[in-house]
Amino acid sequence: MNLKSEKLIDLIFNKLKNYKGKDISLEKENFKKFIFLLLKDN
Repeated sequence: MNLKSEKLIDLIFNKLKNYKGKDISLEKENFKKFIFLLLKDN
């Protein structure tokens, strides 16, 4: 992934981790793999 994609993934990850409505159990590497798979299919 390029730098722009990495920054976008980091931003989304941080927003999800700081979400106050629910406790979200999420690991950064798993999240990156998930996003990569979504982008790869398109």
